[in-house]
Amino acid sequence: MRIDDLSAVRDTELGADVCIIGSGPAGLTIATELAGTRLRVLVLESGGLKLAPDTDELNDIDNVGAPRAMPYRNARNRILGGSSHTWSGRCAPLDELDFAARDWVPCSGWPIGYATVEPYLNRAATHLGLGYGGGYTGDRFWELADRVPPAQDLDRRWLRPYFWQISKDPADPFDSKRFGAHAAGITASNVRILLNATVTHIDTNPSGAHVESLRVVDAEGNARTVRAARIVLATGGIENARLLLASNEIEPAGVGNRHDVVGRYLLDHRCGVVGTLDPQSSAAARDRFGKYVVKSRSGKHTFLHGVALSPELQAAEGLLNCALWIQEVPADDDPWEAVKNLLRGHLTPHDARIVATNPGLLLSGAKRRLINHTGLPRKLEHVELRCMVEQAPDPNSRITLSDKVDRLGIPLARIDWKLSPREDTTVRRAAALAATEFARLGFPPPELHEWVREASPLPAHLTDWAHPTGSTRMSTDPGTGVVDADCRVHAIDNLYIAGSSVFPTNGHANPTLTIVALAVRLADHLRH
Repeated sequence: MRIDDLSAVRDTELGADVCIIGSGPAGLTIATELAGTRLRVLVLESGGLKLAPDTDELNDIDNVGAPRAMPYRNARNRILGGSSHTWSGRCAPLDELDFAARDWVPCSGWPIGYATVEPYLNRAATHLGLGYGGGYTGDRFWELADRVPPAQDLDRRWLRPYFWQISKDPADPFDSKRFGAHAAGITASNVRILLNATVTHIDTNPSGAHVESLRVVDAEGNARTVRAARIVLATGGIENARLLLASNEIEPAGVGNRHDVVGRYLLDHRCGVVGTLDPQSSAAARDRFGKYVVKSRSGKHTFLHGVALSPELQAAEGLLNCALWIQEVPADDDPWEAVKNLLRGHLTPHDARIVATNPGLLLSGAKRRLINHTGLPRKLEHVELRCMVEQAPDPNSRITLSDKVDRLGIPLARIDWKLSPREDTTVRRAAALAATEFARLGFPPPELHEWVREASPLPAHLTDWAHPTGSTRMSTDPGTGVVDADCRVHAIDNLYIAGSSVFPTNGHANPTLTIVALAVRLADHLRH
């Protein structure tokens, strides 16, 4: 496998059997899966080996909808490895419910079900630094963890146990998997990655049914042409739609947009702090709903225990899928960050002082980690109860093209993200049930914020979570989706899309595990 900078390539025209636009988790997963095959694979990455401000400026957006709190230049990275450069590493599969057509959630339902995605989860886990791909988000977790389930169960009429798994980088057990750092490990000679290679236009034949070529520029603005038998667009939940819409010289509405669906149904997760817990009195609750260390064949992996709304309650009350968890916020002098620096060989005098003044906490942590196989005891600033809720698909929540352009002349993505009162209602109901369940289980309940109370007139304090989803959604009907069940753009024979933009609904789970599972599935399709 070769990694080159496009500016060093003298050829004005490049060819491949499969060209992948984007080197994030989706793009590099497909490249890795196709490594060693007879297919010539070319990966085009707009960024380089390090973040560069002028390259990140290409991700600027023109926001005209709901405020977006997450810094998009930080969360959407033009760099080898894409968004894995800054992601938090928290993973979970979507629920079976998320794939279903729910009569209380308009425009819901995937053309594939959980049973279609499930066989690819374990293969996705190997790409993400996870111990398990699926089967851990409910009661089976206790079997995997070789633990006896808690004596007092949740009231399953309202809430169910839910678990997230934290990605672990093979090169750094204290960090999540950074895909870019491992790209050079793809040893097969049939894969080539070109850096600082920005695709500016997708050119189709006159009928719009076949992609003929890609226009690509290097860091100096010099143009190249790429021709490939099959193209995979894997540039993220916003950029996928933006590039299709901006490729409008042959198709005036943009590539794949004859039914005006590209960019519509934009979703994100709305997240926020719904309450607080006392750091001292919440110790038992944090032991129950905290972190667990589980052994697998690939090593030890960390899981976080939370709760989610039961499917039955969602159906009965017309609620969206929603989960809550306890978030420990460490104090500035929490010693465990200093210990991580020590083990990485980066200990500073300040770190050494913090380690020396907290021997009891460190000893307790060693016991919890090595013997009890639970999370580390932190020196805490405070403890929060947080939530993450899905959104119902809305065709008016959308990405279009702005009148503003970037330095390459490509129109910015104009984001009109729509919110819904149903999300607020769902979060308030879920928070109230969590507080009731804590009390029933014998734990001090969280102190809910005033806006969370079900009769409160205050607006919800929820923000986006930089999980843009749905803007090139999957559907069997070209009138309601951009790609088919194989992630191929409708009516175009050689253009595919990978990433969260193909999700028809987003559930409450972090999207990366499903993104990578679908990428593995797409790689199998391309290989065959």
